[in-house]
Amino acid sequence: MKNEIKLKIYRVNTELSHSSHWNEFTLEYDAESVLLDLLLKIFNEQDNTLAFDKNCRIGLCSSCRVKVNEKIILACSENVAQFVAELGDVIEVSPYNTLKAVRDLVVDPQFESCTRIKVTL
Repeated sequence: MKNEIKLKIYRVNTELSHSSHWNEFTLEYDAESVLLDLLLKIFNEQDNTLAFDKNCRIGLCSSCRVKVNEKIILACSENVAQFVAELGDVIEVSPYNTLKAVRDLVVDPQFESCTRIKVTL
């Protein structure tokens, strides 16, 4: 059975402007859908300018990390039906760190690498 959700997605492109805004997208989802599925659906079917990161799709790399209603999650492993049950059918999706966002949901990769540095001798 298909259900509908409205995603309000934070949009910014620091190469063009530092102002940000929100776009709304209405999508169908099923019981197995994860947030990354919906982001890909937006990119492929509604707005191919939407920028977000993804890599492993199994919850290991954390490249798909975003905020959903101010809670940091991995888009590849969070079930949409659970969001709707907990938060309702309007969900806000933003970069996990809006101060370091370079485009939409993408965070500056230099910032990312600095947070992972481990010094060994």
